[in-house]
Amino acid sequence: MKALQETGPFAGYDSEHHPLGSYAALIGTFGTSMLGFLGWMGASGRRLPERLGWKDLALFGIATHAVSRLVSLDKVTSTLRAPFVRYESDSTAGEVVEKARGEGPRRALGELLDCPFCLSPWVATGFVAASTVRPRETRFVASIFALSAASFFLHRAYEWLGEGLHRTRAQVQLLEKQQEREAAVQFPDRGPQVVESGRAPIPSPS
Repeated sequence: MKALQETGPFAGYDSEHHPLGSYAALIGTFGTSMLGFLGWMGASGRRLPERLGWKDLALFGIATHAVSRLVSLDKVTSTLRAPFVRYESDSTAGEVVEKARGEGPRRALGELLDCPFCLSPWVATGFVAASTVRPRETRFVASIFALSAASFFLHRAYEWLGEGLHRTRAQVQLLEKQQEREAAVQFPDRGPQVVESGRAPIPSPS
């Protein structure tokens, strides 16, 4: 059986192997899960909130950023991604660079788990869905990850500030050395003076 990228209107999409069929399965899983949740809400007599307040939007937005990055890039959570990705190198702040491996569903899951941008809709859906059922508990969990994200940015700001101060100090030291060299050229040391009879001392040329 031909892969989806080799049939019909999908043929010629790309010369490289992209598991379009597995991508479609992931899209179907996402859509089916959301529709299933909405159906369960209606059947149970629960009602969705009219809208999310800006405080919840901000909280869940920051928490989604933190969880997406934690799952997709963190060194410790690589045990979750290892069956679907291959380690490439270490990055900064305890993160790693990885690449999806395998074919079909394995590769598609690897590309999903390795991409914080791709993963964020799934995480956001989880937070919003959970908040409609257990809002208090969901806010509690989201607050933990939001605080983690705030701490991450503070660590980054501290590093950037330290690097900026180090560069400034190095530039000042370089400028001081350059000024000292220029002063030595403009005002060389005077040599011994030559004294002629009946005249004032005349400095000898340097």
